[in-house]
Amino acid sequence: MELLHDLKLVEVTYQDKKAVLVFLDEERFEVREVTFNKQVYDAEKGSFVDNAEKEQRIEEWCQEFFGLTFDTLTQAIGERKDVYAYDKFNSLYEVKMTKKFEMDDVGQIIQAEVTNVFDDGIGIVIEFEYEGDTYQTKSKYSDYLESEKKFFKNPQKFLKVYDKFREKFGVQELEELVGKTITCEIKLAFNKFVYVDVKSFPKKKK
Repeated sequence: MELLHDLKLVEVTYQDKKAVLVFLDEERFEVREVTFNKQVYDAEKGSFVDNAEKEQRIEEWCQEFFGLTFDTLTQAIGERKDVYAYDKFNSLYEVKMTKKFEMDDVGQIIQAEVTNVFDDGIGIVIEFEYEGDTYQTKSKYSDYLESEKKFFKNPQKFLKVYDKFREKFGVQELEELVGKTITCEIKLAFNKFVYVDVKSFPKKKK
């Protein structure tokens, strides 16, 4: 990551629910694009889908960085901002990078320390650190409705996911898992999706 200081916003374009902000690096004669996308990527569907939480977060970013709404970002043209430049994208804030396991990792069984556990409105997310990098796995309790283009909470799945989490790890609250060591197996679903199977903790003998 490289922090580029005082870049001028020269253009804002809209593509459906995505705004592309173009910043000019006058010293290097380069442009840097920052994307504000109200949708999230669904790996299973291979496309971007609507997400109410992401939409709200984008509106909050527009207010935080520019004091504007998403639909009025063109009014910010001419303003200068610091831009965080990464290998494949740019951002107006420092991003905590989450890595993904690759096909070559399938079959490995690893141990890792849990660094964060949270509910993102779609499922329970477990973040863990392995060999200096952060990875994550998610247990979804929400269903995606194609007709509405967004996720909706499934109350029955919600209870099952939380009950399974508590039983699997012997805890009552999500944050109780932070700091513990988990055993993970890297698996492959449908011959193309690499995912992490977190093993249950051994049950205490009575």
